[in-house]
Amino acid sequence: MPEGRGSRIDTDRLRAAADLLDQAAAADDKAAGRFAEARVDSTPFGISPQARELAARWATALAAREADARVLGDATSDLAGRLRMAAGSTRSTGFRGRLAVAP
Repeated sequence: MPEGRGSRIDTDRLRAAADLLDQAAAADDKAAGRFAEARVDSTPFGISPQARELAARWATALAAREADARVLGDATSDLAGRLRMAAGSTRSTGFRGRLAVAP
């Protein structure tokens, strides 16, 4: 399929891309869950102030990565939905299957 202005839209390819994005979103959710599970109480590291500081920093870093993975998963899922909507709208509106693509 040639790219550029006026490229033809293949609704099956849009749906297939949306399916792949759904898989990526599921992987993002799984990663977020693993980051959440990896957070532990500082007690196993000892009672020293240095150990507690290290554990607190580690927990903060894991929480940030968990949030990042959840945001990425949500955005990926939203994009998959938009692709499905685009694929569906080409049939229901009488769209002729051509889309101007910005350079």
